[in-house]
Amino acid sequence: MSSLNIRDLPARASHFIPNLLERTWISVTSPRMVSAHHMPDEAFLAKFRLPDVAALLARGDTLAARQALGAHYRQRRTPTWPDPPNEIRDLRLNIHELSHEQLIALADSISEYHFVLGASPPTLTPEGTIAWGYSPTSDREWLWALNRHEWWVILGVAYARTGDERYTTAFVSIMLDWIAQNPPPIRRNERSPSWRLMEVGLRLRLSWLPCFALFQNSPVFTDTAKLTMLRSIYDHARFLMLFKTNRNHLLRESVGLACVSTYFPEFIEASRWRQIALARLDTALIQQVNRDGFHIEVSTGYQSLVIEEFQIAYDLLQSHHLTLPHQDLAAWLKRMYGAMAQLVRPDGAFPQVNDGIVFWDSAQLAEAGERFERDDWVYIGTGGCRGTLPAHTSIALTDAGLYVMRSDWTKDARYLLFDAGPYGGPHGHEDKLSIEVFAWGQAFIVDPGTYTYNRDDPFRVYFIGSQGHNTVLMDGKSQIRRWRKENLTPKTAPGDYATWITNSGFDYVSASYSEGYSQFRLDKPEQAVIIRDVIHTRRVLFVKPDYWLIVDELEASAPHCYQMLFHTAPEIVVRAGPDGRAILGTTPGAASLHLIPAGPHLGKFNWLKGCEDPIQGWYSPGWERKMPAATIAYERTSDSSTLLATLLYPCPAGQGGDQVSISPLRVSEEKGYAFVVLSNNGSDFLLFSPDSGVKRFGPYQSRGRIAVVRTDQHRNILSRFEWDGSEC
Repeated sequence: MSSLNIRDLPARASHFIPNLLERTWISVTSPRMVSAHHMPDEAFLAKFRLPDVAALLARGDTLAARQALGAHYRQRRTPTWPDPPNEIRDLRLNIHELSHEQLIALADSISEYHFVLGASPPTLTPEGTIAWGYSPTSDREWLWALNRHEWWVILGVAYARTGDERYTTAFVSIMLDWIAQNPPPIRRNERSPSWRLMEVGLRLRLSWLPCFALFQNSPVFTDTAKLTMLRSIYDHARFLMLFKTNRNHLLRESVGLACVSTYFPEFIEASRWRQIALARLDTALIQQVNRDGFHIEVSTGYQSLVIEEFQIAYDLLQSHHLTLPHQDLAAWLKRMYGAMAQLVRPDGAFPQVNDGIVFWDSAQLAEAGERFERDDWVYIGTGGCRGTLPAHTSIALTDAGLYVMRSDWTKDARYLLFDAGPYGGPHGHEDKLSIEVFAWGQAFIVDPGTYTYNRDDPFRVYFIGSQGHNTVLMDGKSQIRRWRKENLTPKTAPGDYATWITNSGFDYVSASYSEGYSQFRLDKPEQAVIIRDVIHTRRVLFVKPDYWLIVDELEASAPHCYQMLFHTAPEIVVRAGPDGRAILGTTPGAASLHLIPAGPHLGKFNWLKGCEDPIQGWYSPGWERKMPAATIAYERTSDSSTLLATLLYPCPAGQGGDQVSISPLRVSEEKGYAFVVLSNNGSDFLLFSPDSGVKRFGPYQSRGRIAVVRTDQHRNILSRFEWDGSEC
């Protein structure tokens, strides 16, 4: 691995150099930041509540005061220092998983600036130092990762294990160079590659505080170097105190401020910093977390991130005998963990809702269950090896608009997730009415994921737009909720996004989308053509524990072409079956899922895999990773309104579904629509109706709005369930 030199930068480099990158909005009403590096030594040393230092300053002996400050930190025993993080996400590694040789090799590479973030090494200046403001990619996330300094921890851990002062020398050199090249801006600037507020908070918690602790007793980390770093730590804390942002960024900023105030109580302002940090966290619980425990961004990835930040805050408070001013953080954490527990798939993974890169799996639920005495979470997190079987299967997170239909808690469970929730802000996707399906140990239909935040990458548009989700496109066009300004600033609110019914015989959910369709872009074009005459209502019926029926009603006043999309897991192979059905599976004889249209109107379908023009048929398993995966498209052109019904019938390994079929039935007086599903088990008669009047469908009649009549092969009734429209 070799580093680039700034002399070799292409012309586009100017777009990523800080003084030009920061040509952006800067608040003119916010307070003004003054760096501690502008203070004379005696003024800065007076910022510490240390009697020995104060006495020496009073005598005018600044040099001795500096030495006393350094001695204090070398000798300090309380409060104890934070442990370094085990997981270095910016380098995509876990320290515990590295052998000694791997750790040393990586520390040596970092010492020589030959390390890689994402897929790129840092660029070097002509003087041979890191070009802190230049990104070798068009993705600003790379530059922010560079300036989070999470990779510094590798040097600290290597020094702690070996005592080799080469690592201290490298750390001090890198740290001093960064401080010299990156003074804090006088006001908040969220485009700054080095002083975006979230990075300030993360930098303190993930790298600066642990590294100060790891190197503090090294003679190479001199009192002069230590004082320079303390000045910058003070700057970090002051910057976080003066300025703040919102949503998940605010949490990371506040936790960083809470950490510095707790681990550096010697600063005279530390108690004030802690008061502000805890007050912000207290308020954030009310303003950012809904009553169902889900964060307002409605993203499984950011739900896990928010849980982590509040968990870190909780652990910090517990270990230092502190509490939030008003809120019971433990109670809120239980709600948040509980929401994730309800979403977990039978394989222990989490669905990728919105920008849903989840950095932990269900094992985290087991740990939370042990901590908060929730045996049902332990059961979920251990796959049933320990704990208590949860009391529920199907569940609704009504504020998040997420609905889970689940047959049981085994690895072979049938599982469907229905997304009817709000947009969720900048991390939202155009996924209204999308689904995920898992059955018999196999993920079949999945959310394709996130892949990147790079706005210049066309795949960002693909993974956000409806074309990257399991919903319906209208004339090839996407939902466009992102274009409404209010959707980018989500707030807590009681959810009323869908009709949800669950009982022992069936689960039912329905919701609608009516906000228009257009050619999706991240920002609304000035001349955008928006088609507003289509209302899409999706109804999902889970006939327990066997299968689902999806009914898509598309109300329109003009002709349109509709494409119903199903994105498959990357290992899935698609086969065409009789009657327009698509058969999804991995290998012959493995578990399969049959997508069967109810009637000839959906008799044709195709699938795409790994296409780039147009982009379609991709799955992203994680950050900056993508792979081809089949996307099935059923298409129908209609003069106006239309109805599309699709049976999703999963079959276990060794059992085929060729005998399964679905046919529409007439409903008396046209009061709804009905279907009969035939299988080796018998015949099921399914009714959907807008009212509770009497209607006949097949050989049965009902007053229900939803009715499920299950019969054996001789048409003997096995079970009958109805819902009359009343609240459940």
